[in-house]
Amino acid sequence: MKGISPSFHMKESMILLEGQGWRKEDLLLGGSLLSFDKQFLFSLGFQLINTLILFFILAKLLFKPLRNFMQKRTERIQSQLEQAKAEEEKALKLKAEYESKLQDIKKEADAILKEAREKALKQESSIIEQARQESETIRNRALADIEREKAKVTDEMKREIIEVASLMAGKFIASSIDSEKHNDLINEVIEQMGDVSWHN
Repeated sequence: MKGISPSFHMKESMILLEGQGWRKEDLLLGGSLLSFDKQFLFSLGFQLINTLILFFILAKLLFKPLRNFMQKRTERIQSQLEQAKAEEEKALKLKAEYESKLQDIKKEADAILKEAREKALKQESSIIEQARQESETIRNRALADIEREKAKVTDEMKREIIEVASLMAGKFIASSIDSEKHNDLINEVIEQMGDVSWHN
């Protein structure tokens, strides 16, 4: 290909143009230049029209579906963003409700603990009061037992004194003693009475 001269290309071009109806004289003369330009412009215009028609066809077939696809994609993304925002708001609402419930549970727990402490204090006071009453009852019962024992001892001593007095009276009558002996017996009875008084 590198060994072919430019004149060969020129001859080949002329042969091709002659085959399309061009006259050899027109090709060799300068007057044929205008006809060549008209043919070129016609071909160029035809190609431009074909290109525009093809562009509109492609726009109709491809660009509109592509635009619809992009619009749907944009709408889908917007919908997802709105859904995400709604989910976030829902999560924040649930969080607020959860925190509110925790506060309510804490307040309820504090109230239960306070009530339990108050009941424990009341129960403690009741137990202490019950123990005091039982202690008082035991003390009163013990004092009553002591009083009964004292009364019992006193009754026994009185019986003994009566027995002693009766015995001494019998001795006094039986032995017909003198006045001095009589005084001794009286003093002995008085001493016995004094012992009974001391025990009371």
